[in-house]
Amino acid sequence: MDTILALNIDVKSITGRQIRRLRKLAGLSQVELADQCGIFRSYLSRIEGGTANATIVVLAALATALNVPVTELFQI
Repeated sequence: MDTILALNIDVKSITGRQIRRLRKLAGLSQVELADQCGIFRSYLSRIEGGTANATIVVLAALATALNVPVTELFQI
């Protein structure tokens, strides 16, 4: 059980850091990216901070807005 919980936290943190990195590379603010994806800026902030569980639909929207494949969001 502890291993599964740790993996969940790591995946959220890794994904959030990668989304933040890609957003900054794209020159977008959180507001701009959130607007493009149809989500609240506060939700994007929590995703980037590794505290929110993003749905696959939101991850797909983020990848599309950042012009990267979804798999890029999980790169270390």
